[in-house]
Amino acid sequence: MSEFAFKLRQIVQRMWFLPAAFSLLAVLMLVIAFGTARLIPDELPFTLPSNAVETILTVLASSLLTVAVFALSTIVSALASASSSTSPRAVPLIVGDRSAQTSISVFIGAFLFAIVAIIGLSAGIYSDAGRLVLFAATLGVVVLVVAALIRWIGQISAIGRVAQTIERAEEAAAGAFRDAPGQGLLGCRRQEERAEGEPVFCKEIGYVQHINVSRLQSLAEEHDLQLAITARPGAYAAPDRPLLVVTGGTLADEVAEKLGNAFVTGRARSFDNDPRFGLIVLAEIAGKALSPGINDPGTAIAVIGAMVRVLAERPMEEDEVRFDRVTMPALDPDDLMADAFRPIARDGAGSIEVMLRLTAGLKTLVRYRPDLESSARGMIGDALERGLSKLDAESDKLALKAAAEI
Repeated sequence: MSEFAFKLRQIVQRMWFLPAAFSLLAVLMLVIAFGTARLIPDELPFTLPSNAVETILTVLASSLLTVAVFALSTIVSALASASSSTSPRAVPLIVGDRSAQTSISVFIGAFLFAIVAIIGLSAGIYSDAGRLVLFAATLGVVVLVVAALIRWIGQISAIGRVAQTIERAEEAAAGAFRDAPGQGLLGCRRQEERAEGEPVFCKEIGYVQHINVSRLQSLAEEHDLQLAITARPGAYAAPDRPLLVVTGGTLADEVAEKLGNAFVTGRARSFDNDPRFGLIVLAEIAGKALSPGINDPGTAIAVIGAMVRVLAERPMEEDEVRFDRVTMPALDPDDLMADAFRPIARDGAGSIEVMLRLTAGLKTLVRYRPDLESSARGMIGDALERGLSKLDAESDKLALKAAAEI
């Protein structure tokens, strides 16, 4: 993915993008209605009075503003609920929910359509043929609004709920693994050992959100360099931590700046290109559910199932090597296990139900994911140790020991 495509995806996921797009479409529909009227003969078998269209538009304008404000307030409440009951890091997943954005965008776009159309009718810019075309467009807008209202009724019962937030986080993590299949090398060669050479540092403190690997390859070919990436997407970036190391060739200052600009950094981690972040957010949701104030082991069990699905269905085939002058460290299975299951083993050690489900999920990974087998076995041992130290009943300890046997 190029840097332009990455930034475009981030813009498209913003809350304001779809409403703005629908608003522009609404204005465009009015312009089209005005232009299309010129193609219709002036002599029509019947005429449509302006107040007939204006009445419908007035109803739309007066009601849709209230509906749009109510829908936005519902979204705000859902975001607050998701932040308090799951994880603040999961909020962008709700903000980027296409179904909710589409409904709100229809309401705002239809409101703007009605306002601009009323202004046009009041100014008398529409002929008889233009009012007929505008009437047809208004009926189409009414149909869209009714469909959006029906859809919104079904959405408000689920948006921001814990189950839906888990589902969104699972989809985000699975999507990141699909974008970085196998060992997550993003088309680079695997970095076998610690790279030594001239480092390129980041000028800002934050997290690596995206790497324009094709840009790095082009610069390496142009200046005859060999590059070793040391900061994968999701890594902490700072002026004292190198983004990459030039292992072959001479590094000029202007080239170093261009290489550094191929890394997109931000204040927070992004779900795109960062599979570990999705697992971390899922683990945070489970940790919040296992806190003494909430005490909801069922949510933790649901999160375990989601993470097992993500890791078990992770694409195994390696991405072809497209950037032969760039190396990247592979995703470490131990890191994946620690991100996903260690917080649950720590916070849920005193709950036999959670520990039994955790060991069952890890055993699934042992049996069906050869690349994760060793790490999953190690995590089973870690979970067993934590569980035996926290469980009080001897029967629970015996049950956990039996479940941990492979």
